[in-house]
Amino acid sequence: MLLSIIVPIYNVKQYLEKCIESVINQNATNYELILIDDCSTDGSLSIAKKYENKSNVKIIKKENNTGLSDTRNIGLRKANGEYILFLDSDDYIEGGSLKNIESIIISQNYPDIVYFGFFEEDDNQKKYLKKYGYRSVKNSKFSGTEFAKSELMQRILYPAVCFGIYKRDFLISNNLFFKVGILHEDELWTPQVVLKAGIIYTSDYIYYHYVRRQNSITTQKDKFQNAIDLIHICKELDLLLQQIDDKKLYKLMNNHIAMIYMKAMTIGKLFDKNKRKYINRVYPLKKSYFLFDRAKSLLFAFNLKLYYLANNIK
Repeated sequence: MLLSIIVPIYNVKQYLEKCIESVINQNATNYELILIDDCSTDGSLSIAKKYENKSNVKIIKKENNTGLSDTRNIGLRKANGEYILFLDSDDYIEGGSLKNIESIIISQNYPDIVYFGFFEEDDNQKKYLKKYGYRSVKNSKFSGTEFAKSELMQRILYPAVCFGIYKRDFLISNNLFFKVGILHEDELWTPQVVLKAGIIYTSDYIYYHYVRRQNSITTQKDKFQNAIDLIHICKELDLLLQQIDDKKLYKLMNNHIAMIYMKAMTIGKLFDKNKRKYINRVYPLKKSYFLFDRAKSLLFAFNLKLYYLANNIK
C-alpha cells in the first residue's frame, strides 16, 4: 500500500462528508483512509461511520479529547502505507490526485518528502487562489539542509504539514511525532522533519483544497494561548539549533525563530501591561540575521505596542 491518508475529526459535521467523498471517489486503490474522531460532540462520528464497511477505510474513536497532535500521532502509528498524507477534515482533495501523487513518488525514486501546491479558498468557495507550500525552485530535488537554506534565505519556512506527503519509515525511524498539548504544532514539526530529510522533492502539482473557515482555530479572537505556545515552540527550536553544524543554516534558523517569537507577541497582544512578563524583548534582536528583521527586532525591543501597531498597518 502506497498512501495512508490521515484525517483527524473534531466537530466538522458540516464539512466531513465532502472531505471523505473526495478521497473514496478517487480512481485509485493503493491507499487507506484513516478517520480518527477526537470525541466530537456534533455527530461527526456518525458521518464517518457511514463509510466503515469500505475495505480501505479505517475508523478510530478516541476515548478522550487530546487534540490534533495526538490524533495525528495515532494515525501515524496505525498507518500501513509507505507514505503519509495528512488531510484536515474541513478540506478536500482533487479528483484523480492520488494516481498523480503515486506517479510523482515513483518517478522521483521515493523521496522522503514531496511538497505540492494547494488551492486556498473561502467557506463559500466563491474565490480561491493557487499557492505553494514552498518558495524554492519547482520540480527540483534538495537535501533537507539545502531545502531549509533555500526557504529560509527567502525568510520563510511554511509550516503547514498538509501541503506535503512524507515517507512513513522516515518519520518513524527518526521519532518525528507531533508534540502533544500545544497549538501551532506544525511550526515545530516542520523544521524538525525538514532538517532530518535526505531528499525533498518540490512538485508543481496542485491537488489540496485548503478551506478557510470563519469559526476555525485560526480565526478565533482570543489568541493568548496561541502566543504562549509559539513562545514555547521557539524554546524547542533553540534545542534543534544545537544539532546544526552548518553556520549559514544556523544563522538562518535563528532568524526564523526570531520571526516566530515576534509573531507570538503580535497575535497574542502581549504588549498589554499584564502580559509583558511573558516576553523577552531582546530575544529576537539576538537572533535576527537579515537587516530588515534586525530593524524589526530593534523596534520590538524598544516598544512592544509600537511594534504591534506598525506590524498591523493595513
